[in-house]
Amino acid sequence: MASRHHKQQLHPTLVAASAAVALVVVILAVVISLLGGNQEQQPETSGPAVPEGMVLVNDIYEGERLVPDFDMPLNEYSPEDFVEENGLIRYTGGEAAAGVDVSEHQGTIDWQQVKDAGFEFAILRIGYRGMTEGGLNVDATFEENYQGATAAGLKVGVYFFSQAITQEEAREEADFVLQALNGRSLDYPIVFDWETPIPSESLPAEDLRAYNMSGEVVTAMAKAFCQRIEENGYTSCVYTNKSMAYNTFNLEELKDYPLWYAEYQPAPSLYYDFQIWQYSASGTVPGISGSVDLNLSFNP
Repeated sequence: MASRHHKQQLHPTLVAASAAVALVVVILAVVISLLGGNQEQQPETSGPAVPEGMVLVNDIYEGERLVPDFDMPLNEYSPEDFVEENGLIRYTGGEAAAGVDVSEHQGTIDWQQVKDAGFEFAILRIGYRGMTEGGLNVDATFEENYQGATAAGLKVGVYFFSQAITQEEAREEADFVLQALNGRSLDYPIVFDWETPIPSESLPAEDLRAYNMSGEVVTAMAKAFCQRIEENGYTSCVYTNKSMAYNTFNLEELKDYPLWYAEYQPAPSLYYDFQIWQYSASGTVPGISGSVDLNLSFNP
């Protein structure tokens, strides 16, 4: 007798739905697997990307910042080793000499009082180039300051305030300095002090001959000046602040010449090495009327 129980057949619609669900599950599994694999292959990054030719440094005043990556010695002075006392900063991490830099703006100076106050060196302005006409001038008090400082027993160097716009003019300035020195000996370098002119109401930008100079040209002028000075047996040096060190000069091109670095802070923060630190433009020193620039030399 034939059985009354037949094997149940699945409805075609259910079969199709089940197959579709299974396919979706498989596809999702594959996608998840691929995404997971891609995530594992991507390297983890930390911090901002550093462009080629730059280095990320931790500035003691500005925090993390990018600066040009020059192949030259670094600043190894510890901020904790600079101690302020009565408006003067001294360095406790090694040998350093206290000094001033002056020009005709300080008037007549009693150099013996400066020496007795503990200052060991002076950098004297020997001359300058005019900011508009471009003429070369000897500082009105250079002779007096040289005689007075050396007689009091201070070590002496000189600086020239440049507004050159070509390498030829920079060499002309160096020759002008050499002529004014007339063979006199110096204990400290001859400094190339080129500073970016700042327009004002009385001196608009169009009247400033050295306004808007490129860093490449300024670097070449500094090198030309220093080379001419050293060809004549003297030591040269380049004056800079942080902005010019990072944004104007190519310091790697100038690494054969020490830096005189200006920053009016409790400690110097330049990433690169320097020989002299100008830490104030408003110092008070016995024997000098009014304010005066204060310096520390780490190569006394």
